[in-house]
Amino acid sequence: MSLAVDNLSAGSPPPLPVEAALEYVYGGRLDRVLCTMQLHGRPTALQGCLPLLLQEISADRLIARLGAKKYTQLLTCYREMSHLNLWYSLEMERVLKALVAADIPVMVLKGADIAATIYPRADLRYYDDVDLLVPPEKLAETTRILEKLGYAYHQEYRFESISKRRAAYVYVKPVTAGHVVFEVHTAPHANELQVSFDVEQIWKRARPISVGGVNVLGMGLEDLFIYLCWHYRAHAFERLIWLYDIAMLLLYGEAQLDWGLLYRLARRQGMLATIYYVLQWCQQLFHMPLSFETCVERYMPPAPITWLIQRYVGRDTCAVLNRTALRQRKILQHLLVDTVITLCQVELHVLFPSSAHLGRLYMETSRLPLSFFWLYYLVHPFLVLREACKATLHSIKGPHS
Repeated sequence: MSLAVDNLSAGSPPPLPVEAALEYVYGGRLDRVLCTMQLHGRPTALQGCLPLLLQEISADRLIARLGAKKYTQLLTCYREMSHLNLWYSLEMERVLKALVAADIPVMVLKGADIAATIYPRADLRYYDDVDLLVPPEKLAETTRILEKLGYAYHQEYRFESISKRRAAYVYVKPVTAGHVVFEVHTAPHANELQVSFDVEQIWKRARPISVGGVNVLGMGLEDLFIYLCWHYRAHAFERLIWLYDIAMLLLYGEAQLDWGLLYRLARRQGMLATIYYVLQWCQQLFHMPLSFETCVERYMPPAPITWLIQRYVGRDTCAVLNRTALRQRKILQHLLVDTVITLCQVELHVLFPSSAHLGRLYMETSRLPLSFFWLYYLVHPFLVLREACKATLHSIKGPHS
């Protein structure tokens, strides 16, 4: 833990400034948020950006703005995060070494990959779980190894026990700083947004990386970029750190990205519109200078989709990142499609979702037996249509009224 705190006191700023972006996200009230937010040692504090902010702003400036007491509380929160992050580093090394020793192909996904390979220092990017991808035929052996290392299966959703579309399994281990969580995937999560991933091709395009001194695999940079954009959209653009990850990948990996391949993959996966707006947000919030090869305009959605976004979300889509714009974020999440046909398919799945998605929506709090989940198919379309009517009325008054 002392290493992370020493790095903080060194005062070297993060590669991309985050204070202005946080001010934008919190509507110019960042200091008020820092003074009033509930402090905890989880990596989600301040949308995952607390370590970056403390690295960017000197202690003297923060004390002058917030007071010594609040700064001490922020520093305590940061140290708790550092303690848990140290546990993650130690446990990740143990788990990956055990999997490699058992000749299990393993791919490290998302935050753990980004922290180890893109960020200049891993302590700038904390995460609340480690996502691993293993071949389906190696799943049972992988979970046995985790159990031998002290991890126990955790049922994240009640409906998981009868779901037929499961592709991820969560294992948790208590440590002195909290809990270390590994989520083992055999494929990316199924979703209702008509975005699919070819797992076999992802394995073929994987790149060798080193995490905790262990040689494993990471997604190819093009797959990683698309996957980060999809994950950000799948969670309705909830945390600024996920956009910061994408900006960091652009900062350090833009020259290595094969933009022709990325475009072909994004078009095949229906991710062009998502990438178009994410690239714009990186430029607006982090002032990212993109090269000519990036060619942002080629990812622009067709005119009907653009019109719908402007009509229901607004011309300045970056405004949806404001914490008060949850409704606009949810609308944009569904409108970021590449064709009108795909939009119709997405909305059809919204009305009649898969059983797995329906179960997650309703069965967590329902007192009904799990086998009666289908009853919610009778009421779900009416609830969706009610929300659609509210969104339409809201857009008539103005997207940000």
